Amino acid sequence: MSSAENKPIEMSDVLSQLVTNQIFSRSEWLNTYYDSRRDIDKECGYSDSTTIDAKAYRVFFDTHEIANRVASVLPNECWKKQPTVYEDEDPSIETPFEQDWREIAYRLGGEESLYRGEEGNPVWELLQRADVMSGVGTFGIIVLGIDDGKDLSEPATFNPKKPVKLLYARVFDESLVQVSRSESDPTNPRYGQPVTYSVTLGDPEVQSNTNLGYTNTTRDIHWSRVVHLADNIASNEWFGIPRMRPVWKRLLDLRKLFGGSAEMYWRGAFPGFAFQVDPRLAANLTLDKDSLRSEMDNYMNGLQRYIATMGTSVKSLAPQVVDPTPQIDVHIKGICIQLEVPLRVFEGSERGELASTQDSSTWEDRLQARRSRYVTPRVIVPFVNRLMSLGVLRKPKQYYVAWTSEEMNLSKRADIASKLTDAIVKYVGGQCWTFMSPLDFLSKVLPYDEAEAEVMMKNTKRDANLIDIPEPVAPKESLGTKSTLKVGVKPPNTDTTTGAM
Repeated sequence: MSSAENKPIEMSDVLSQLVTNQIFSRSEWLNTYYDSRRDIDKECGYSDSTTIDAKAYRVFFDTHEIANRVASVLPNECWKKQPTVYEDEDPSIETPFEQDWREIAYRLGGEESLYRGEEGNPVWELLQRADVMSGVGTFGIIVLGIDDGKDLSEPATFNPKKPVKLLYARVFDESLVQVSRSESDPTNPRYGQPVTYSVTLGDPEVQSNTNLGYTNTTRDIHWSRVVHLADNIASNEWFGIPRMRPVWKRLLDLRKLFGGSAEMYWRGAFPGFAFQVDPRLAANLTLDKDSLRSEMDNYMNGLQRYIATMGTSVKSLAPQVVDPTPQIDVHIKGICIQLEVPLRVFEGSERGELASTQDSSTWEDRLQARRSRYVTPRVIVPFVNRLMSLGVLRKPKQYYVAWTSEEMNLSKRADIASKLTDAIVKYVGGQCWTFMSPLDFLSKVLPYDEAEAEVMMKNTKRDANLIDIPEPVAPKESLGTKSTLKVGVKPPNTDTTTGAM
């Protein structure tokens, strides 16, 4: 046997061949459903979204307003609320972990900050920007710079006796990053994951228009100094689907509509002119096109308000301008359907009364689901864990991530208060405590937990001397006997656990 036949087969070669075969088999299967006489994508001028590289997505993100909105709408809406990272639920206790986390915000900008407010934490702005940029391509990264004295290409090691500081954090999208090496050992827990990234530290798309003199330096960076982010993942845990890919054709259509409507107005809004020769002179008249062009140029671009012609008459043509709004709206609605984003949110008009209560509630549920299923476990937690592994944060017993609740406007508060009050009035007026205790009603029917319900009942009992209400009549007692019952006091012979008489 030849040496070529004895050469072992690399796992990466096998995987590459399997992927190639799968792509071709899918293409052949799809082609069976296409009309062989027409290539619709080619006739419509569509480019294949599966062949678009990261740089093309980045250019579209930078230059197309709708493409930018597609990639950023979900992250920006999710991060309107500010999360909190903590170890102990007692706000009066600050653990070493919480102290380190607070100190990061004071140094993240590259120099010591004297700002100590709760709002405006730069860590959240960094993670929001990373969330946006990671969806432009198939992934994004956060490079963490620490003062461990090692090169970025070397693995970062944790030394509990020598804590390190986070000097800087940089966000890069896929167009500026290449995975130069992946883990090929199938027995390694990080099998298939990136080991080394080749990162262009200067963005050529930005610096090409500046005179700052930055050089686009490319550095190799070890994975231990990087937080890897990927949204819309499927079978691959480390490379997702760009947010623009599912609506790529709609974005191309919108670019045509926006550009075409401007060109149509430019050409059609100004009335055209037709020069008609008198039929009686047509045989002996030669049209002087240069003179007519000069007259038209003076009329259109100068202050001359007349056109001098000889042997011809000038007829104004009606302008042809069409409103592109219906066509644009159809494509934007298609994008919103794919993204599952309310139209008013996507257009930036989701304010106050503009959205129905149901739409607003559904959208908030969608954002909360993304926060709990993606932002917290795949953005915030990996960021915190990597800081702990580097020694920037002292390891706690455990830590939590909580999102601030939505602040209701006065109108919504009043509506909720009115409905809660109506429910309480009906509960009291209907003497419903005969089969459901006040504690169960407050904690299982109304939106209060048991601790809150017990406090409310305790406060009511404390102030019961101010209000007297009729005591509920037991089912077997005579209806002619009446007594009084203090508000919040358990009715006689009532079990607060089961609510049974």
